[in-house]
Amino acid sequence: MAIPPAAVNAAALAAVRKPPARAALSPDELRQAAQTRKAAVAGDAAKARSSPLFQAGDSRKSQARAKLQQLREWLKIVKKLYAQNPKGMAKALTEAFKEMKAAVQAYKDAGGEEMGAAGGAVDAAIAPQPAQADAPDEAEPAADGADDENAEAAAPELASTSAAEAGLDPLNAFDGRGRYDAVVGEVRKMIGEDGLEFLKEVRGMVDELRKLLDTARGQAAIRKRDKDTDQAFDDADEALKQLNQSMSRMDSQIHLDAPMAGMTLSVAA
Repeated sequence: MAIPPAAVNAAALAAVRKPPARAALSPDELRQAAQTRKAAVAGDAAKARSSPLFQAGDSRKSQARAKLQQLREWLKIVKKLYAQNPKGMAKALTEAFKEMKAAVQAYKDAGGEEMGAAGGAVDAAIAPQPAQADAPDEAEPAADGADDENAEAAAPELASTSAAEAGLDPLNAFDGRGRYDAVVGEVRKMIGEDGLEFLKEVRGMVDELRKLLDTARGQAAIRKRDKDTDQAFDDADEALKQLNQSMSRMDSQIHLDAPMAGMTLSVAA
C-alpha cells in the first residue's frame, strides 16, 4: 500500500524540527540555573519598581509616613500635657487614632494603585515578546505542490512539544510570558512588603497609645464619674476599633494581591 506524499512530508518535517535529545541537568546545574533566574528576576523587578508609574504612589506613601512622624512628636507633648487629665488624654488619643486611620487608608490606596500599575511597569522594563512557535523550516517541494497542507498537518504536533521534550534547560526556557509573570509577581511582592512594614510601624504606635489609654482609664476610674469623661473614652475606643479594622483590611488586601509578601521564599526562586 502506497503512503500518501503529504503524510511522508509531514513526518519528515516533524523529524527535522525535533531537536536532538540531551542529558538531564545535574543538581548543581539546576541550582545554578535557579540562582541565575532569581538574580535576573530581581534585577528586572528593581528596574520596573523605579518606573515613573510609581512616583505618585510613593509620594503619597511618604506623606503618610511623615504624618506618623508628626503624630509621634505631637504625642510627646500630649503625654506631658494630659498626664493627670484622663478625659483630656482620651480626647487627644481619639484624634490620634483618627489621624492614624487616615494615614493607613492613604497608604492602602497608594499601594493598591501600585499593584495595578505593576504589569505596565514590568512591560516597559523588560518589553516581553509573546511566545510564538518558530516558523517551519523550508522543505523540498512535493511533487503535488502540497507544501502548505503538509506544514499545517505537522503544526499541531510541533506546537505540543514542551520545553522538557525539546531538551531546553530551565534558564533558557524561562522567557516570554513566564519571565513576565515572575517579574510582575516579584514587583507585587516588593510593594506588599513595603505595606506590611508600614503596618508594623503603625501597630507599634498603637501599642504605645493603648497603654496611655489604659493608664488614663485607670485614673478616671478612681475619680468621680461624669458623662463627658465616659463619652471621651467611648469615642477613643471606637476610634481605636476603626483603626484596627482599617489595618486588618489593608493586611488582607496585601496578601490577596501579593501572596508571597512577607515570606522568605521569593516568587523569583
